[in-house]
Amino acid sequence: MEEASYYRVAVLKHPDIKDEWVASVLANPYHVEAQTDGRLRYYGYVEEAGKCLRVVVEDGKLFNRFFDRAKMKEWGTP
Repeated sequence: MEEASYYRVAVLKHPDIKDEWVASVLANPYHVEAQTDGRLRYYGYVEEAGKCLRVVVEDGKLFNRFFDRAKMKEWGTP
């Protein structure tokens, strides 16, 4: 999957998030939802980190990635 230029900034903001975790969430998401702006949010639990990872995709390009504590509180650990 291609990267949007903003994604490079997101990578710098979150260097602790591994590319293989992003790939794993995209390949096998726990949950997917559409944003009102057309972006897609992919969620997955990263066992190694013990956290829920949100990966945002826009127009088929990676847009953002970060750990999402709110969804873990809402859903619990899978």
